[in-house]
Formats: sequence, structure tokens, C-alpha cells
Amino acid sequence: MLLDRILAAIATVHDFPRLVAALGQEPLWEELPADFLVPRQRGSLSAVPSSAALVGRAGEFRWYGTESSDPAALARRAVHRLGERGQIAGVIVLDRSARRLAIAVAFGRPAVLEVNLDAPDPIALRRLTRAAGIPPGGALALAARTAEAISGEGVGHRFFLTFRATLERMAAGLDGRLTGEDRHAISLLQLTRVLFLYFIQSKGWLDGREDFLRGRIDDCLSGGRRIHRDLLRPLFFGTLNRPVAKRGRSAGFGRIPFLNGGLFEPHPLERRWRGDIPNALWRDAFDGLFERFHFTISEAGAPGSIAPDMLGRVFEGVMAPEERRGSGTFYTPASLVRSLIDSALAGLISNRLACSEPEAAARLAEGDALVDSVLADVTLLDPAVGSGAFLLGALERLAELRARHGLADKRDILRRNLFGVDRNATAVRLTELRLWLATIADDPSDHPESVRPLPNLDCLIRQGDSLIDPIGLIGRLPIRAHAAGALLAEVRQRFVIASGEQKADAARRLRQAERQAWNECLDSAEERVRLELAECLGAARAPTLFGERRGLDATLRARLRVLRQRMAFLRRARRQLARDGVIPWFQYESQFADVFARGGFDVVVGNPPWVRAEQIPALVRERLAARYRWWKGEGTGFRHRPDLAVAFVERGFELLGPGGVLAFLVPSKLATAAYGVKLRRALSGEGTLFVVADLPPAEAARFDATVYPLALVVGRQPAAARHVVRSSLLRSGAPVPQTTLMGGAPWIMARSAVRDALDRLRGEHPRLDERFTIQLGVKTGANAVFLAPRTIIEPVLLRWAIRGRDVRAFSVERRLSIIWTHDDRGRVRPRLPPLATAHFAAHDTELRARSDYGSGPPWTLFRT
Repeated sequence: MLLDRILAAIATVHDFPRLVAALGQEPLWEELPADFLVPRQRGSLSAVPSSAALVGRAGEFRWYGTESSDPAALARRAVHRLGERGQIAGVIVLDRSARRLAIAVAFGRPAVLEVNLDAPDPIALRRLTRAAGIPPGGALALAARTAEAISGEGVGHRFFLTFRATLERMAAGLDGRLTGEDRHAISLLQLTRVLFLYFIQSKGWLDGREDFLRGRIDDCLSGGRRIHRDLLRPLFFGTLNRPVAKRGRSAGFGRIPFLNGGLFEPHPLERRWRGDIPNALWRDAFDGLFERFHFTISEAGAPGSIAPDMLGRVFEGVMAPEERRGSGTFYTPASLVRSLIDSALAGLISNRLACSEPEAAARLAEGDALVDSVLADVTLLDPAVGSGAFLLGALERLAELRARHGLADKRDILRRNLFGVDRNATAVRLTELRLWLATIADDPSDHPESVRPLPNLDCLIRQGDSLIDPIGLIGRLPIRAHAAGALLAEVRQRFVIASGEQKADAARRLRQAERQAWNECLDSAEERVRLELAECLGAARAPTLFGERRGLDATLRARLRVLRQRMAFLRRARRQLARDGVIPWFQYESQFADVFARGGFDVVVGNPPWVRAEQIPALVRERLAARYRWWKGEGTGFRHRPDLAVAFVERGFELLGPGGVLAFLVPSKLATAAYGVKLRRALSGEGTLFVVADLPPAEAARFDATVYPLALVVGRQPAAARHVVRSSLLRSGAPVPQTTLMGGAPWIMARSAVRDALDRLRGEHPRLDERFTIQLGVKTGANAVFLAPRTIIEPVLLRWAIRGRDVRAFSVERRLSIIWTHDDRGRVRPRLPPLATAHFAAHDTELRARSDYGSGPPWTLFRT
């Protein structure tokens, strides 16, 4: 029986032995005391499971099973206790009502794999599959392998640490005349090309040999030739990017597919630089990185292999932690991606077919002709692609839906349906890589000659700023059906599938169409500015109550100055376009003019950057406040400073066509904070709220951020009179009438009875802050230094760090320690013990460089 069928059949703990058997281990059943796994804590009201059992084993390794309404939390507590008792074991916990399973292993830092029993995430299934079998080495080896498999991080984490280190060494060793940014970009480009080749080598597409690259490198070095000049450049540009009939005889690589795609096009940086990466750097890359790991294109491949599903972490692997925090970039688990995309598609179907959202979701699951017609030409945008998780998830989901009719052609989906933008060139490159890998993973071709060329994605996944264009005006103009739109759509379709000489011609035509669309945007902007100038001058000439001309007062003069500056800027932009022949920056309304000719995007999805206002430069905050209506709160003070996600929600809503749907993961504070008043008022008044859902604790724990996430799904059309909003992505929560969320007040997603009870409590009883002084707690300003130290620190300085996510009903789960550098009165210690002194000395420069560091010891906890 397939693993997904076994999971679907699980109803009670008594079904766990069948799951253990499916993992290739010995099933058992032995009743245990109810508190065997999790004893009742003194003074705690947290419940003990009603039952527990031994459900399987493999030698000394044991599998235990139980039930809980919070399976992930109980699984962590259980394996923590088993580990304290020295047991090498795994725990399986069932939540009957939510139909979810949590699996954890008492080995190292416990990771928890959660599985939706009725609709298991494909990646969760693959991780379970990797945990199957019994490796040599006894119980400890089985525990390590199982923990690595269910976390999905073990070998993948090692690979990306190695990848990042190799990237940094290669960039540092390149021509010093290049900028640091260019060295990084060139190195990343070369390494991702080779990484791609290792994946297709595993399919047998490189002359049918699994050691093709290693053999060619050895031949090159033994012959005293240069790896970059004599091997990689001919392979990239003379072979992989040319049809077989047009390859020169000198290539001589054997049976190699024609892949096309932008990956094997000479990059503009390469054309300018024209240098070679030295052999020593390439030897380091091949010996220290690529030949140390086993690659498989099958995501259900052998345990310990590098599979494409691990590539979501590569973005983190090549970004420095401080850059990642500063850009608000966080990894999104695949299960969340699928749930959010399904909710967005259901909302779109509801709007397009004028049916309720539950009916739309049912029709999406079952499939019918009308649903298929809605999704056939759907345009889906991620305005901050990051690691490409949402575009990859949309590609897989649309292919899955079309497979019901035998039409699951991922190349066609990429050509027609998916669009993405990101400021970071690395994000764009890695997104393209993941989409190409997903395309070839399903390619049934057995021979290199039968492989169809990959699509060109560089006109679909663009580098650019989704929030601010230099003009700052076009984004506020009404969307028009520009004449260039239809032409651009046709030319882009040709470019995506073009190759060789046709590709160069298609690229030229695409640039021409984009320039035409840009000129039309400039025409619209200039027309708007001229009208506003005429209004200003008209107001200046208008008579006052006493029959005199009003003239240019201070307000009109300031407005006139801004408009004239804007007109001068527009004219400079037009001259620059005429002179250089290229659009000087990314701009939605020209690069995607064909989409806007249809009214806008059907779906805008993603996990846009979360950046708090104090981390955004002042100039950027001013530009955002001038550009976005919802950005500036209605009050003053710190609590009215918005997160960057506010601007992304407003921009995403603007980019939708009528009836389109936005589906974002955003900070949950947008639903309650004072700075979200305008956003909540606009979305509830102008749109249809489909989902406003705090993520369940288990999902929130998997989401890689320190802020609680909120799933927001909203359609761009007014809601029906009795429309209700889902409070859960899983369709398990009680819906809330949208009329109760109007007006900008905090969104309380609770049943009417609960809301009435809360109102009564507020009206009849004092609040906590009226009786006690509420303090924020500790803000270290440098969690990587103070929290969960990796070095040994004197125990006298360690305290438990209690975070919001560690608090349960009437109990606290202790997970992380903090280095407490203050005395009992809260004063910073002038001196620390030797181990702590050495620890902070290693971070001295980082701590003193902080903007909020004033004076005194650098280990001061900055805010309390």
C-alpha cells in the first residue's frame, strides 16, 4: 500500500504499527501508562494524553505513539523527555479532529515533521520515504538518519554551508578590478550552472555517464588545459545552448541535450569581463563541493542525496544573516505555499464564476470545465520571489490540476501563467534554476536528443523594485489597455520558446515592444502632470471673494515646483530612452504591459519582506509615505510606524485586475496594530476578505521568522452583503461575517458569542494594564550573540529565555537560554567570567558598531 494511503487510513493510535511497517521496521503494540511520554507537571493544567503505546522498533530504536490536540508541541516534549532518559526513540502523535500527525525523534535538536493525513504535502511524503529502512550502524545511526530525513536539513544544510563557503572563496579569488558585487554575481552564475549540470547528469543526459563531469575535469587538468576556457565555456555556449546540427566538431562532448534557457546564455557581466576563473578555484569547487555530494533529480531519491526540493534553502545559504534580516527575507515551508495558493485559486474561481468560496474550493478539488477555463490563462505574480517558493508551488499545483486532462506541460505553464520580480539578482537566478529543475524533473526523455529546450525565463522573472519606481507617478495612474499590450504578449510568447538566431531576433522585438509600452506610460504620466499644472495655474488665476486674483500662495507654489520637477524628470527619462535604447529601470506597466492590457494580474501571491519601520532608511520611509495611501498611520508615535509589508499589500492590491485575488503571508500585527487602520479599512471596504488566519502554532513554528505570521487572502471587488471570512487556512475555524471587520478596527476572528464575551469583559472589568505596569521584556538587539550560545558559557550567566511562542495555556516550554550579563538589580556587569569574556570578544566589533550602542561594555542588553 502506498504511504499516502496508509496515512489516510490512520484513525487512532492503533493504526500506527501499519505506518511503522511501511517504513520497513518491526510493528508492535504494547499499552503503556498514559503519562509514560509526558508526565503531568506539578502546578500545570496542561493535559496528559489519555493513552500511549509502543508501536514499533528496529533493534534498540523504539517508536512510541499517542494523541494530542497540539501534536507538534507534545511530540517535542516527549522526545525531550525520552532523550533525558537516554532512550533512542521516535514519537508519533495524532490529532484526530484536525487529521494531523506529528513525528519527532529524540536525537540532537528535535525536529518535528507534521503531516496532513487527508492531503499530505508531497515534500512531507518524500521526507518520510527517506526515513524508511534500517541503515547499518545500529539504533544511533537510525535515529540520526531519521532525524535528518524528517527535518529536511541534515545533508542539505551541510551542502549549502559548503556552497556558501565555496562561493565566497571563488568571489574573493577573482579579478580585483571587478567590484565585490560583480565578483559575487559571476561566481554565483558559474556555480549554479555547474549545479544544474550535476542534476541533469543524474538523469543520464550528459553522454549517458554518471561521472561525465568528473572525467572531463580530470582530462582537462591532466592535459594542462584551463577548466573555464577549454571545458566549461565550450560546454555552456558551444554545446548546451546550440542545437545538435549547429554545434562545431571541436565540441566533442558526445550526446549532450540542447537545453536553451537563459542559464547557458553569456551574461552581460561575462561579455564585459571576458576573464577566466583560475583552475585552483575550480578544483576547490569540484573537489570540495560538487564531488562530495550525491545529486538526484528525483525528489524521492536515496537518503543523503541532494534533491531539487532542498533548493529552497539555497537563498539563505548564499545570503549573509545580516543581509537576510535587513531585507526581511524568510523561507516559506512548502505546505504553507500550497495552502495559500489553493485559497487564492478558490477565491479567484469564486469571483469569476459568481459562486461561494466553499463551492469554488470544492469545484477546484473536483475539477470541471468552467474551473479549467478560468485557470487556463491565469496570470500569477509573486512581487518578491525570494527563493522562488510560491512560483514553484504554483507551477506544481497548476500542472497537477491540468494533469486531470492530460495537459500537465510545465513548459506551457511557465510560458503563459507565471511572473515574478525581486530586487535581488541572486533571488532571480535561483528562482529560474528551481523552475528549470522542476521542468526537467518530469521530463520523460530517455535520450539527450529527445529533450525539449527549456523556456527562456528572463522576460518573466525580472530583477526590479516592486514598490517604488523613480517617477513615482505611473503606479498611481488608472490602468489602460495600452496599444503595446497585445504586441508585447505575442512577442513574449515567441521569445520564451525561441533559440539560436530566432532568439536574438525575438529579444530585439521584445525590447522594442517594451520601449513602446514605456513611451505610452510616459505619455500618460506627462498628460497627468500637464492637467495638474493647468489646475494649479487655474487656481492661481481664479478670483477671490473680493474679485482679485488669488495668485500663487505658498501651497500652490510648492505644488507647482513639485509638478515642474516631475515633468523635467519625465522628459529626461524619454531622452535617456531615445539615447540608450533601453528602459532605465524596472517598471510593471511597461515590462508587463500585456498583463495590464487585460486589467492586471489575476493572482498576486507571496511572502513579501517583513521589515519594521525603524530598520527602513528615513529616505525610503518618506518615499513610501508619499507613494502609498495605507502606509502612514492615523496617529503619531512608534506604534503608528508601519512594517514594510503594509506597502507590499497595497502595491499587490493595485496590481490586481478586477476580481483578482491577493494572497500574502504578512505579520499578524497588520490585523491589530494602529498602523494597520487604513489598510484594514480599505481591504474590508473595497475588497472581499476570503481568509484572515493566524497560522496554527505548529505551522508558525516552521515559519522561519520571529514575528507571528498571518495568512491574508482578499479579492479586488466589494464583498456580498452576507459574505463570511475564513479564520483558518484548513477550513476548520468558524467563519466571521465581513461586516464585523469593517471600519479599520482590529480584526478579531472569533465567533459572535466569543466577541460578545470579550466586549463584556472589556466593559465590566479592569484591564491588566490598569492594575499592573506592563513591560516589554528584553530586547538584546543581537539575538545571534546572546541567545542559545554555541560556545560554552559559565552557568552563572545563563537564564531561560521565554518567548511568546514558548507560552502555552497555563504553562511554559523552556527551549533556549540567554546570556544574562546584568546583575540582580538590572545593572550591566563591568566584568564577565573568562569564557563569557572570550565569547563577547569574538563579537566586539559587531556589538560596538550598532547604531543604538552608546558607551560601556559591549555586552550591554540594549533595551529592556
